[in-house]
Amino acid sequence: MPSGRVDMETALTLSLAGLLESGTPTFVLIDPLLGEPIPVEQVTGIELSGLTQVREQAWMRPVHTIKLARTIALPVHQHPYLVELQGRGDPKLAETMEIACEELAQTWADGLASSGAAPHRIGGWLQSSLSADDLTQALSAMMRVNTEAIAPARYQRLADRRALGWLRHVVGDERVAAQFGRIQSWRYLDTGGQLAQLRSAGEVASPLRLTYSEWALFMKGELLHPTVARWLGERALRPASGGATTPDERACYLQASAALERAEAAARRWPQRFVKPSDRVAWAALVLLHPNIEQSPKVATALNEPAAPGEPIETLDALSPMLSAMCLKATP
Repeated sequence: MPSGRVDMETALTLSLAGLLESGTPTFVLIDPLLGEPIPVEQVTGIELSGLTQVREQAWMRPVHTIKLARTIALPVHQHPYLVELQGRGDPKLAETMEIACEELAQTWADGLASSGAAPHRIGGWLQSSLSADDLTQALSAMMRVNTEAIAPARYQRLADRRALGWLRHVVGDERVAAQFGRIQSWRYLDTGGQLAQLRSAGEVASPLRLTYSEWALFMKGELLHPTVARWLGERALRPASGGATTPDERACYLQASAALERAEAAARRWPQRFVKPSDRVAWAALVLLHPNIEQSPKVATALNEPAAPGEPIETLDALSPMLSAMCLKATP
């Protein structure tokens, strides 16, 4: 994240509060798949009523679990849930924005040297005129995989805000928002640290079904999200070489998608260096930072270098900081 994060968090909170409609119930969506965003007592191995109680004690607000379909094999403590806020002046608004900003900062930390995979537990801030029970049911339906493709996956993890942002890019805002119905709005901190929002087009929800090609593209998010995180994180570490402004979310996804295609070509050129998905992610991030990297003779020489006798060859992921430094040294 850029410097001056406290000021940024305050500005984002004020912007969010200004967008919220007075009198419409407001909720924070939580994704606890990789743990709780605030300290909570032991949540494993207890029934839903006990789980709700310990979460309500921690948040000091009503909590509503989004019970996922039975085909989604997750224990109930890993199902997403809603925290009900007390209007746009609720101090929990600022607290959850601070957590969301910290999550993004952790994702960007260390730039190329990171995994780009820190958890995103604050899924966004929702407003809806539905009762809490009806709202959780509506969200549960949206989180079931619905596609023409034969998909082993059952959970469309929209509680992770990166998945929502990527879905918007894959199918367009109109189709994503059409399934909201009486979920009037969904706001979240996007991949570039900006406050993004979607608003419902009407009270009748229209389920979203992905085509074969849309599902295939959506599944590329597994590589796309860490690519964007490592790219933007490296830019934040050395802004003078990365540009002053962060591209908007759509631009980030377009550029990262193209970079991952170039990573596939590089994997064919140096297959011994590309043995894990993270190697493709690292090359894509390098492409975004150094658009002419494929034409660098020094980079090609380094990647063509055989391993020392008895030693394993270094992967692209491990080499990426050194390759980036090489490119920077060659830049006039």
